[in-house]
Amino acid sequence: MAKQVTCDCGFMLRTPSDDELVKHVQLHAKDAHSMDLTREQALARAVSVEATIQA
Repeated sequence: MAKQVTCDCGFMLRTPSDDELVKHVQLHAKDAHSMDLTREQALARAVSVEATIQA
């Protein structure tokens, strides 16, 4: 199952990889909002969603 993070600013990320999610959410938080998030904080912002495949 994939996880998704949606930010109030419009940023959205969906990935099956926790490591990828954490990496990109931390980068977004730092670059867009000057926030430093821990791995746990990044994962806490995620919800589980069904993975979609784009052809």
